[in-house]
Amino acid sequence: MNTTDLFVELIVIGVGATMWVVLLVLSLFGYTWVPFDHLFALPSLLPILAITYIFGIVTDRVADGLFDKVWKPRLAQQFYGQDGDDYDDRRYIYLRSERLASLLEYGRSRLRICRGWFLNTLLILVSLNLFILRQIVGVSAKLSMIVFSNAFLVLLIYGLWFSWRQLTLADYRKVKRQSAWLREHES
Repeated sequence: MNTTDLFVELIVIGVGATMWVVLLVLSLFGYTWVPFDHLFALPSLLPILAITYIFGIVTDRVADGLFDKVWKPRLAQQFYGQDGDDYDDRRYIYLRSERLASLLEYGRSRLRICRGWFLNTLLILVSLNLFILRQIVGVSAKLSMIVFSNAFLVLLIYGLWFSWRQLTLADYRKVKRQSAWLREHES
């Protein structure tokens, strides 16, 4: 994976983190003070991009720790004795086949985006509910917004987790098969 791909991946993850942080701030302090006319001017976009990148890094690390502790070990056991036993096979692929390594990295990039957005969407759900409860006027407006947004975000959270799970299983399967294939055809 080249540096540009990694940068874009962290920006994609960071956008979600920026969304829930902004929603949280607007929930607590309102939104009348926000200079919307200047917010999207070019001089403002560079610092926003930098903050988004930093949020992406932090979110990726937190999501990685969460998923590694809660779900990943059970998935790894389907292909390896325990989580971490795949490292030798993975190293072998990276050393022996640049093309297969590139394909693995593409899948892992999607996996990291799903993982990061799972966490982001969970936090967007919380901060959006807080925003609606604190900033939206009218009980019926609040209720309809909460019902619709919660249903949508819960489905998205499940879809992201399911996608991460399927991508992780596919990653383990590919690492196991591809390293075995490379070893068989080594000359």
